[in-house]
Amino acid sequence: MRLQSRGAGLLTPTQAALPPFDLLRPTSLADARAVLADRPEAVIAAGCTDLVAAIREGLVPSALVSLRNLDELRTVEHDGAALRIGALNTHHDGSAHPVLGATLPELADAWSGIATVRIRFRATVGGNLMARRYRYEMPVILGALDTAMEFSTAAGERHCTVDEFVRRDPAVPEGWALLHTLSVDTASLIAFRYDRSMRPVTTVALAIRRSGDGLRLTAAVGSEYRPAVLVRTDVPVTEVTAIDHADAAHEMAGQLPDRVGDYAGSARYRRRIVEVLLRRQLEATADRRAVA
Repeated sequence: MRLQSRGAGLLTPTQAALPPFDLLRPTSLADARAVLADRPEAVIAAGCTDLVAAIREGLVPSALVSLRNLDELRTVEHDGAALRIGALNTHHDGSAHPVLGATLPELADAWSGIATVRIRFRATVGGNLMARRYRYEMPVILGALDTAMEFSTAAGERHCTVDEFVRRDPAVPEGWALLHTLSVDTASLIAFRYDRSMRPVTTVALAIRRSGDGLRLTAAVGSEYRPAVLVRTDVPVTEVTAIDHADAAHEMAGQLPDRVGDYAGSARYRRRIVEVLLRRQLEATADRRAVA
């Protein structure tokens, strides 16, 4: 299909001033793979909220691949060991999905609190990650959970973690890449928490997992001005209630590199914020486990 936009080339770049482009509408994941193999230069369109922003920033696509008809990428499933989330789930639908609520309600709660109502009903979790915009929150939330991103690419299926993707790890090769699934290991996960009370300066997500004879704490720290940073520590205890909260929070915050600082706050200031938020998260988790 060829679309001719009104006033093409006469206005400041917006979605209403694009030159003609091809609109391609695959009806299955296999069809989408074939379309992208034939048109590797095509831009992938999901909820389009970020795509519109990219167009306003100067993106001029020659071809657009709409994923709107790929219902298979809107599922949320749990097999007892892994939670699998289709990349086309919107913020609203994904966070409200009953499987997510039953499996990992803390993730559902964190996901339900981001973005505006208008964005929540259109933007997808896959688009949020693929945009690599610092101010987006899903890289922080899913990064702490060591979420695996599953791609179809010209070279075959590829996997990488959210943290690797944010840091542009070569696990995803250059060329077309279609994110279709997000996978979270739930077998070892004990607890998860997300704090956005200091946003936009700092947000903190914390995951606690069993690891060997102890526990592993993984925190993702983000802001609107810097990419998310992952820090970890292992503690030689088997119960969350036995963690030295102050010591663990101090050790993890101390791992943050100087690049977390910016004009909104120094690295020292951010480390202090993160230390306080992590300690509160650990204390709240321990209190909840003690009551349970």
